[in-house]
Amino acid sequence: MTEQDNNHRRVLRVTFEFEVPPGTPANVRTKKRMETVDAMKSAVAAIAGHSLPASTSMTVRHEWMYALHDTTTDPVTLRPGTP
Repeated sequence: MTEQDNNHRRVLRVTFEFEVPPGTPANVRTKKRMETVDAMKSAVAAIAGHSLPASTSMTVRHEWMYALHDTTTDPVTLRPGTP
């Protein structure tokens, strides 16, 4: 790796998505959701702190939503490479 490569921004993004089973009689209350987010944030920070270089920063994004319409397609190759 050259010095120029070291100056590029490098990001490790890990995404988790949890789906509450359909038919669950009660919603997940805000307090319980936030406790869950805080617990996961602490656990990930502890693991990453041992595995990634010093001074690595971490941001946490959490979202609670009703997925009334959520469609994800399979990957599509936009321009196939030449053999």
